[in-house]
Amino acid sequence: MELWVAFGFGAAVGALIGYLLGRQKQVRAPQARPAPPSPPPPTVKPSAPAVKHVVLDEGSANVLNALNNRLAAIGALADLLHGSPLDPERARALVLLHGEVRRAAEITSHFLELAAHPAGAAEPCDAAVVINGVLAERESTFRELGAKVMRAVPADLPMVSCPMAQLTEMLTKLLDFSLRRLRASQPPRELRIEVIATGPSIVVSLWDSGTPLAVEAEQRLTSPFRFTHSGGGGEVEFALARALAQSAGGSLRLRPRGGSSGAEVVVTLPRSLLGAQPTHAAPAESLPRMRILVVDDDAVNRQAMVLLLEREGHQIVAVENGLEAMERLGERDSTFDAIVTDLQMPRLGGRAMYEQLVNSRPLVARRFVFVTGDQARDETRSFLENCGQPSVTKPYDLGDLINAIGTVSRKR
Repeated sequence: MELWVAFGFGAAVGALIGYLLGRQKQVRAPQARPAPPSPPPPTVKPSAPAVKHVVLDEGSANVLNALNNRLAAIGALADLLHGSPLDPERARALVLLHGEVRRAAEITSHFLELAAHPAGAAEPCDAAVVINGVLAERESTFRELGAKVMRAVPADLPMVSCPMAQLTEMLTKLLDFSLRRLRASQPPRELRIEVIATGPSIVVSLWDSGTPLAVEAEQRLTSPFRFTHSGGGGEVEFALARALAQSAGGSLRLRPRGGSSGAEVVVTLPRSLLGAQPTHAAPAESLPRMRILVVDDDAVNRQAMVLLLEREGHQIVAVENGLEAMERLGERDSTFDAIVTDLQMPRLGGRAMYEQLVNSRPLVARRFVFVTGDQARDETRSFLENCGQPSVTKPYDLGDLINAIGTVSRKR
């Protein structure tokens, strides 16, 4: 009986995806106009068929989000049952059920790849290779300045959608900007590069220990051609690097100062949709006992996540919307080590909560981990790309969630 449940679930997911695709055709059909006769196309060499893009309307995006929420709940419950004392037949059925959930998640992921993406179709590039190459090119300068260089680049970093030459030029300009600042500062000198994969994006942050940027200097960097007097250099380099990032469908910005020393530049680039290989979940890192706030309006998802994280040894407080979360956060910035929140919630969603805190309490905002099944909307993808916080797509793998929490815990 358990096997039929697993197989039936997979069939139901396939039927739902078929309904979504059919709905798009029905929506577009009335808008179709008969095309005028045209001459036959010239003969060309056979090539691989182009991928047809589907534009999701609001209703279809909501359906996909709801499906991802249910898959997340089923997957989390299967994770909780894993390792429980079961007879062989039920244990095998549980393994099959877990596999069906993973395959259903792949279906929703492939469906999203059919949607119209603003970026992601450029030549793929290995950002880790480029970063290591750029740092090697400036190794003699680091030695001359006595600068300590620290890098945090995951070994399984996905490919980015940006040609290698373009990414090399962009990072070289940003590195030279930081080296100029370090040369003008007093020892000890330090440079940190961190790369994380968050949702549909790769985020590269570059921090140097130079003199904190004054407000006027920040304005010159972000609006380089509005000022006639030089403010220490770097304005043109910064502008060119930002133009390179934007031409690849990404962004480049200065992280808000928040009273910290030095300067931090954050580059966000889209993951490549070309030549992507199926990735296996990275092993979950071992984290110290943490106090975590879980925010999700879906009761089953919320409770399943609480049980999973408690099983990992963490202390969990769970609420169902952003207003309750703000009350729990209180006045102290150290109340929670991480805030794991859904994006779409009634009363106050995860995005609105984050945006309220990012300027008033930046230390708290840097501990956010977003968990969402709403990847079909451009505004959601854009927010996750630009906020710089790690995100996990529903249905999530527990190892991915633990690793995302570990990412924010290291920012403390």
